[in-house]
Amino acid sequence: MKRIKFSKIRYYVLMAAIIAVVLADAGDFGLGTFCGMCPVGFLEVWAASKNVPWGMLSAVLIFLVAAYILGRVFCSWFCPTAFTVKTFNTAPKTVSGRAGSFSYAVLGVSVAASFFAGFPVFCLICPIGLFFGFIFAVLKVTHVFEPGITLLVFPLIIIAELILFRKWCSAVCPVSALITLVSRIPGVKLRLRVNRETCLLSQETPCGLCSENCSEKIKVTEGGKHFFEKCTSCMECADNCPTKSISFAVNRKKAAENRRR
Repeated sequence: MKRIKFSKIRYYVLMAAIIAVVLADAGDFGLGTFCGMCPVGFLEVWAASKNVPWGMLSAVLIFLVAAYILGRVFCSWFCPTAFTVKTFNTAPKTVSGRAGSFSYAVLGVSVAASFFAGFPVFCLICPIGLFFGFIFAVLKVTHVFEPGITLLVFPLIIIAELILFRKWCSAVCPVSALITLVSRIPGVKLRLRVNRETCLLSQETPCGLCSENCSEKIKVTEGGKHFFEKCTSCMECADNCPTKSISFAVNRKKAAENRRR
């Protein structure tokens, strides 16, 4: 029996999540969009209004707890940007070093700008918000036939961000940056791990297919801090591992261990 690849399952999960949000909004079930649980949006609204948006707090806390345990899973399994990238094959380039820290600057500047501007600044260009904004604009046309400029502007901005700025996800996205910061908190985590006993490289057999197929360009078999923080659990490495040596496992990380690695 042919094994179904995780990459296909991930695509269907992304599609199902988006359809569920759209149907919830179209049916007026009050579930809103992913934006209602966005931690960056929460910080921006807080900064802009100078008041805690208590209505968002419970959903944001759920999001942060999931990020603490699972790391950047949202980036590959639930973010609509990942769906757009996979659908149109506009795989973003990854960055490292100082360039990889730019997203933290974007996070800080976004919150500060929202404080002074009085509205969530980054939300104006966020691909997640723009994606749903476009979907809801389409729904509005089908319901009341009121086409707006958003039907043209939103897709153009998303295309510009994901194709012209192909380092968006790894170098710009403040949501990814905040998830990474939360994932650094020591404790019990559920992350991908390589079984050293069955891994071909551990047996001094040439391989490296896991790292070659990693969208984040992580050296999977080396593990360490970079793998722990940057992995999105997209499962491309597991799909391409000839010995099926990569799977989820509980990792207990201590603060001292994180500093050493």
